[in-house]
Amino acid sequence: MVNDTIDPGDGQTINYLGVLDYVILGFVVFVSAATGIYHGFAKGGQTTTEQFLVADRSMFSIPIAMTLLASFISPITILGKPAEIYTYGGQYFIFILCHLLLFPSIAFIFIPVFHGLKITSAYEYLKLRFGVPLQMAGAFIFMLQTAFYMAIVLYSPALAIEVVTSFDLWKTMLIGGIVCTFYTSLGGMKAVIWTDVIMFVVIFGTTLMVIITGVMKAGGVAHVWETNKEDDRLDLIQFPWDPTQRMTFLNLVIGGFMNSLPMWAVSQTAVQRFLSAKSIRDAQMSIWMNLPFVTLLLIFINFEGLVLYTFYNEPPNVPPNVTKSDQIMIYFVSEQFGHVPGYQGLFIACLWAGTLSTISSGLNAMIAVTLEDMVKPYRRWRAKRNNVPVEENDASDTFRSKILTCIYGVISIFLAFLATKMGTLVSMGNSIFGAAGGPLLAAFTQGMMWKRANSMGTLIGVSVGFVIGLWMTFGGMFYDATDPDTFYLYRVSFMWYATITWSISTLISIIGSEVYRHINPSEIEKPIDPALLVTFLRYFINSFFIRTATA
Repeated sequence: MVNDTIDPGDGQTINYLGVLDYVILGFVVFVSAATGIYHGFAKGGQTTTEQFLVADRSMFSIPIAMTLLASFISPITILGKPAEIYTYGGQYFIFILCHLLLFPSIAFIFIPVFHGLKITSAYEYLKLRFGVPLQMAGAFIFMLQTAFYMAIVLYSPALAIEVVTSFDLWKTMLIGGIVCTFYTSLGGMKAVIWTDVIMFVVIFGTTLMVIITGVMKAGGVAHVWETNKEDDRLDLIQFPWDPTQRMTFLNLVIGGFMNSLPMWAVSQTAVQRFLSAKSIRDAQMSIWMNLPFVTLLLIFINFEGLVLYTFYNEPPNVPPNVTKSDQIMIYFVSEQFGHVPGYQGLFIACLWAGTLSTISSGLNAMIAVTLEDMVKPYRRWRAKRNNVPVEENDASDTFRSKILTCIYGVISIFLAFLATKMGTLVSMGNSIFGAAGGPLLAAFTQGMMWKRANSMGTLIGVSVGFVIGLWMTFGGMFYDATDPDTFYLYRVSFMWYATITWSISTLISIIGSEVYRHINPSEIEKPIDPALLVTFLRYFINSFFIRTATA
């Protein structure tokens, strides 16, 4: 029986999962659930929000590095990037260069500020720097962005599993959502981190297995490289300044850096890991450790796209007639290696590992944001209005966090069904982080790097940038980007979304802040806590005041 999702074509076969494959998948699910149960009950369980949300701020750099990688190497990466290179050529390799800018920026600019403030939510920074309205705006944008991103991540392995099993999409999405929700609600951040450590091993080991066997099947590294070179698919350095083009050097380095920065630097999903570290040094070391790991893993994953092209463009092999290009990787694995007991199970376990780690991280982050940026500010506002003391009950907040985890898990499953109506995995992921992440990044960079920024100007800039980001995203979905008559912003590559929205938000924030300073002179005298600024600005400010006092 051949799955209706895919038409194999003449002489092609799909190998469905065997007993060992199901055993491997079951083991991954069991380990995830067992980790949640262990951390849910060991040493008294998760009884405080400090334990549940930031693991008592007790984690070392190595597990944090592994959980960061596991959280952001999702099925979107594992399935989507080989499909992009198979379809468009090897230019996507250039994307790896953006990490040479990305990780140093995070280590030296963002981590010292976040970790030094001892906060729980990234958006508490926005409250301290700009006030509650921007805290609420940042929290809302993050919640919206993360909810849709989790839905895409939950949908992506279901798309692959449907190819090699009789499971419908909705069944796979339901199981994945339930497992993630279960162990996250029980074990909190410690369960998320230690499950991610296991998933990191699964992802890295399986990727290595697939690239080695895939290269052997395609005729060796030299043959793969020569075939793609002869077909002009390795012209990596292309500089035309045309943001509507999908894969150029500037798109992939500048656009890739700006699209990745909101996710790795100011997203609660990442910041919460930095905050769980024992020290700033541990948090920074976790980022530096990710540089070689991410680089090597992306080289492997991207090279798989070249392998696919080489294999399917040599007779008698026939490219599969897939309904979505993101299915081609799982099709290749099933067709060529599905007869090997356990092989497909390991590959799908790799997809599950990426899904479980990303969803659990997203759920835990959304709980932290809900509690710290919505519930507690409302509680303080209500107490102030009624002129009564603020009632804080950490045990109740911890229980409330566990209930909210279940609610958000159900929402992510529901939204996963909407993801089936969207485009390719890579474009979906980048579009969401670009459109929503750019304005958020602008708020943080304004706050940390420009002392004259104020709440009114920054709030206006972030709001305008976010609206334009949504406009571009939905316009790009519903209009033909290849039609020259389509409105220009609807034709812009998703790789530029974050750059455009960040630039617009920053420009309007600067203008708005300066106008508001003239309208309200008290803003000029308003003191800024140096701890809210990047370290080199703190040094400059301190040196200035010391020189002034001495004079």
